Amino acid sequence: MTQSLLSPELVQAFGMAVATMIGAVTAWQAREVSKLRARVDILESQAVDDKKRFRDAIRLIRALQQHIDELRGFLRTHLPGQEPPSARYRIPPSLEEEI
Repeated sequence: MTQSLLSPELVQAFGMAVATMIGAVTAWQAREVSKLRARVDILESQAVDDKKRFRDAIRLIRALQQHIDELRGFLRTHLPGQEPPSARYRIPPSLEEEI
């Protein structure tokens, strides 16, 4: 009975089955890695775009803040005794350092 389990044909068939399974798993992993690489590429390009938009938004906020300060100064100069209305917004703490 032991000889029939170790026959060359059976060992070869078992080896081929294992090799086929390993090949299938490897092919599946290669497809998954390819999908993930494509996703990473998309996310990296989105991150670059988001970073550029964030910088542009910060520049705009700084310019608008400067404009508000100039308008408040203008009102103080031309309407003595009248205080401009206080700001109804708060800069989020997460942006304070950037601005």
